[in-house]
Amino acid sequence: MTEWLIHKFIKNPDDIHRTDVRFSYSLLSGIVGIICNILLFAVKLITGILSGSAAILSDAVNNLTDCLSCILSLIGNRIAARPADSEHPFGHGRMEYVVSLCAAGLIFSAAYELFLHGIREIMHPSGLKFTPVMGIVLLCTIAVKYWMSRFNMKLGIRLDHSGMKTAAADSRNDVIATSMTLVSTLLSGVLPNVPLDGIMGALVAVYIFYGGIGMTREIINKLLGDEADEDLKKQIESILLKNPEVLGVHDVVIHDYGAGNRMGTAHAEVDAKMSLRKAHEIIDVCEEEAEKQLHVRLTIHADPIDTDEMTASAKRRTEEVLSEIAPGTTVHDFHVLEESGRTVYRFDAALPFDTKEDGDHIRRSLEEKLSADGAPVHCIITFDRGYSSERSG
Repeated sequence: MTEWLIHKFIKNPDDIHRTDVRFSYSLLSGIVGIICNILLFAVKLITGILSGSAAILSDAVNNLTDCLSCILSLIGNRIAARPADSEHPFGHGRMEYVVSLCAAGLIFSAAYELFLHGIREIMHPSGLKFTPVMGIVLLCTIAVKYWMSRFNMKLGIRLDHSGMKTAAADSRNDVIATSMTLVSTLLSGVLPNVPLDGIMGALVAVYIFYGGIGMTREIINKLLGDEADEDLKKQIESILLKNPEVLGVHDVVIHDYGAGNRMGTAHAEVDAKMSLRKAHEIIDVCEEEAEKQLHVRLTIHADPIDTDEMTASAKRRTEEVLSEIAPGTTVHDFHVLEESGRTVYRFDAALPFDTKEDGDHIRRSLEEKLSADGAPVHCIITFDRGYSSERSG
């Protein structure tokens, strides 16, 4: 069914990095979501009113908020598809996240109202009787929402689209919430004196609220600038290292501007004896390959490194000692210098985020252990923790 819809309504469906194709996918996802949620809302609203079920009414309102979220997503994706202009040189892709944040606000508002409705039903139960029609409606809802979850997840994975993945997770949560509603209606006849309908209605509201928190956290992380996907970093490193004259890659930073619009920087290590012209040619090739294969516009900085055995041996020893002082630390841009009659190691060290020791303590400990091997060694270290850095020495 999903593949049929894709090939029926989307031209060039495999060219997923084109803005117009990505918008076509968003349009398909939004329209499918609106149609399904409107139908579910109408059916459950009628069933809930006729049966007097707070849980079913809660579920119906949840479908309505899902429908509004789909509409907002369509608006956001339409704005996100606009090309870059003088005021927005990086495009409008992040509008997708802004609109998703508005949709999360609707979810919180609905969850609050539904929770109050459930509490009132617990305090003043109106009574509920299970009917086969109610069971059929809820089972159909579970089936439709399960399909919507699979549908949006497939599109989200294909496009690496966070909004569609969030919609898939929301539909999956709806499957669980509706299942809870079904349980309450089935047990209402067995436990007539227990306000199960109100309890389940309140629990559904809490579940919706909890899902909204997760969605909001993910959106805010995107807006603030979260860590790049590790798989993407590894793919970038692989492309650069395919060139035999690139000896190492580090400091890969990716900026996500939404809708497949990603830019980034990386450092590529090359032989210090290489000419500037040659290094520039290599970097140009790597940047072109990254954009061609991954659609990431990279700016690559060439780091000249010494490849003699003395430098390589000193680096290996430094890495060995650092692994004892601060496990997980990696070393790059390593140089051995002679300054004022003393040996100086100048390099960058990438520390894990959970490293407790400060840079000065690590440097002093490193110098002490390295100097114990023979001649005194002074270290000038630039410590990196994610995107931030500090210098010691």
